[in-house]
Amino acid sequence: MEMVTYFPPWLIWFVLGLAVSLSELVVSGFVIIFFGIGCLGAAAFAVVLPDSYAGQIATFIVVVMASLLALRRLAMRVFVGKSELAADTDGQNFIRARVVVDHDIALGQETRVFYRGSTWRARAAEQIIANTEVEIVGFDQADKSCLILRPLK
Repeated sequence: MEMVTYFPPWLIWFVLGLAVSLSELVVSGFVIIFFGIGCLGAAAFAVVLPDSYAGQIATFIVVVMASLLALRRLAMRVFVGKSELAADTDGQNFIRARVVVDHDIALGQETRVFYRGSTWRARAAEQIIANTEVEIVGFDQADKSCLILRPLK
């Protein structure tokens, strides 16, 4: 005689919601948690209507989308904080700051530089030789997240 184990749908959604929510601790991006919230919403729906699988899926999708739209911006502000670039829209804290470039960069070539504990995209305003100290002279007009570098004279 074979023993059949049955897990109610709400329990499956609940355990899946917890597992997905906890995986946010391992994977960065602050998006996965909303799928966990969707699973928990579907679990609540499954408690009321355990045989409505289409309703559970629909509830999962609606809760994920609603929580993403409503909570992500707020949660990012609370847990991550504002970026320095957003707080310093005119770039005055960046201008004239100095960084060292560890490889040759041709005029207009894009590279990455380490500044204020982060890696930034940067473009050379003129030829730069490796291991040269350069200064940040501004932001690319077409792309405000890209710094413009010039060698110190």
